[in-house]
Amino acid sequence: MRLARLQGKLNRRSPPVRGARRSSKPIKKGVSAKASNWMYAKARSVRHGHRPRTIALGVFSGVLSTILLGLWLSGHLNDAYDAGLRYSENRLLASGFAVEHIDISGARHASEDEVRKALGVEPGELVFGVDLVAARARVKSLGWVREVSVTRLLPNRISVVITERTPYALWQYNQQFSIINVSGVAMQVTDPFAHLSLPLVVGKGAQLEAAKILAKFETQHELAIKVHSLIRVSERRWNIRFDSGSELYLPALGWEKTIDQIANSPDTLRLLDLPLVIVDARMAGQLAVRRKNQQAKQVPKLIS
Repeated sequence: MRLARLQGKLNRRSPPVRGARRSSKPIKKGVSAKASNWMYAKARSVRHGHRPRTIALGVFSGVLSTILLGLWLSGHLNDAYDAGLRYSENRLLASGFAVEHIDISGARHASEDEVRKALGVEPGELVFGVDLVAARARVKSLGWVREVSVTRLLPNRISVVITERTPYALWQYNQQFSIINVSGVAMQVTDPFAHLSLPLVVGKGAQLEAAKILAKFETQHELAIKVHSLIRVSERRWNIRFDSGSELYLPALGWEKTIDQIANSPDTLRLLDLPLVIVDARMAGQLAVRRKNQQAKQVPKLIS
């Protein structure tokens, strides 16, 4: 009986149609359906939640653009910009970013007042407003300064560190005295009596050639201690003036050899100790000796 019923139910089922398309929609379980609905709900809430914010930003941008356009058309845009800068600067000054200290180190020959004047920074101005590059260039233009660094030390300090040139000689030209370094760079016009220990070079171009001849005299100390000054003549050669008032005329070429020969000749050294004597060594192989403002007297074979 039961078998007959079961057989009848099976017979009543229609056979599957060949080629029929199965449904691609998966059968969702209860948990998956809830998760999917929750995700869609969150996405809708986010989209709807951003909409008022987007509208507010759009309105603000439009108002700001309108204000800027109006200021530009009326010619007051720069005034508004300047006012904004002044407001920001005043706020920074009130917060303690005003220059209160200027530290200067390394300045021995250049005075601090001179450095401060060249620096161009006044106490009370905004520390961020200091143009460090321009300030460094102004300080470096001072004659004594070889290198300089200018830095900001927040909140209220400017630091200046100077490396000075080394004094090498005193240079006189056109009735002015300047200190020069070994490269011939003139540092400043100065009082010559303040630097009596420095050798004195005189004349146009003397500052550029001083290092060569002074280096040579360093090897002939006995002759060098008698020297009063070195005079550059026509930017070609040297006259050496001694403390006695005598002078030695050096040739344009081969003057190094002449200095050695003079320094090794006791007779010539005694001549240079006499007052107002000129020893002319410009002619190779001989000396011409005369008193100043007198005709030269030949002294042959003193230099061979």
